[in-house]
Amino acid sequence: MQLSLTEGKISNLLVRFSLPLLLSSIIQMAYSMVDVIILGWFASPASLAGAGNGANLAMSIMSLFFGFSTGGMILLGQYYGAKQDDSSAKTVGNIIILQAATSIIGMLLILAVGRLFITITNVPTEIDEKGLTAAAEAWNYMRILSFGLIFQAGYNTISSILRALGNSKTPMVFIAISCSINILLDLLFIGPLGMGASGAALATIIAQAFSFGISVAYLLRKKLPFAFPLSSIRFVWATVKTILRLGIPISLQTVLNTISFIAIASIINNMGLYASSANGVVNTVVNLFMIIPFALGSALSAISAQNLGAGNPERALEATKIGVVFSLVIAIPATLAASFFPTAIVSLMSPHPDVVRASAEFLIPFSWDFLFVSFVFCLNGFFNGCGITTFVAVHELVAAFAVRIPVSWLLSLIPGATLFHVGIGTPAATLASLLMCLVYYKVKLSGDKLTRLKIAGDS
Repeated sequence: MQLSLTEGKISNLLVRFSLPLLLSSIIQMAYSMVDVIILGWFASPASLAGAGNGANLAMSIMSLFFGFSTGGMILLGQYYGAKQDDSSAKTVGNIIILQAATSIIGMLLILAVGRLFITITNVPTEIDEKGLTAAAEAWNYMRILSFGLIFQAGYNTISSILRALGNSKTPMVFIAISCSINILLDLLFIGPLGMGASGAALATIIAQAFSFGISVAYLLRKKLPFAFPLSSIRFVWATVKTILRLGIPISLQTVLNTISFIAIASIINNMGLYASSANGVVNTVVNLFMIIPFALGSALSAISAQNLGAGNPERALEATKIGVVFSLVIAIPATLAASFFPTAIVSLMSPHPDVVRASAEFLIPFSWDFLFVSFVFCLNGFFNGCGITTFVAVHELVAAFAVRIPVSWLLSLIPGATLFHVGIGTPAATLASLLMCLVYYKVKLSGDKLTRLKIAGDS
């Protein structure tokens, strides 16, 4: 069902549009957990480690291109809000071209540098009881997965287009179908067929191919809300340049933000096995909460893009304020619970007393981040939807490399330092991002400056 993001009561609209995004994230997280469980139960330790490392390396490469689809979604939303049908069709055509090209480039990169990545990241080469190594299984996983990137790019592209046009429900159905097929094939390929990491990768690309097929069938049956002749799928440099201008900062932000958390993990790994285990436990807990502000931020990006295009950026700002309130309704009790009852929460993830103790220490400062993220994710959605993606990348990178890593590292050097001290770096960085966002808004967008923003393709 397609929603008009430029009219109607904002609070109801935000809930109706963001709820499917929230459910989509929950479905994907549940699948990831089930995937690990199936590998853990039916495959060897080498297959489990290989699939995990292979997935991380493949996704690291694909994250280089993540921003292109987001940039295209922002531009499409702005044109659609402005009712510029020809420009909307042209944008969709060039999104398709870019995503097809990047999926092929991604495949070639994985095949070219995959083995080197496995060596650099020290994936274990010890032979397990089944005669397998994690390094070999990681390569099997990456190699097979690379051939399915075209299907992943295809259905992700269609889902992004639908969300930009106000339809977040149908992409949720695509994801649910894909995850269900993936789980069933995992059980077959990893269980009775004993294919290990290769089976997990094959199940993934078959599920993605199926989802791509039904998403194409959906578009052919339902049509886009504007004329989209096949002639729209042609390279237009002006459109591609705008998509890249919007998308490259987002890709850069994604890649370097990931690197910053790898650096934090390295600091934690030097504190011992239990600290390293606690990092995984706390990240799982935090990711569960982050689904909510992430869904709101994604929804606000689409809402802001359409309303800017419709010449009503004040409505986008009002939606952002409501989004912050919605996020805080969950963040405040979550922060209080994690601050006062951290042991009870992390005990659900691990029974080991040393891991529980370290995890509880780490969760307390991390929980403060819930409050700041409620503001920053919503503001990022607003800025991105308005086409201000470069600023979002700048403030995120400054926060990561000038605050998060240095603060975590310096506090880890304190005699007797625990994960509590290291954890302070994350909320400190998000608070820095929030302050930069508020200053930027005050200087660049306050008063009547907001109304002067133009569609990205017109600037």
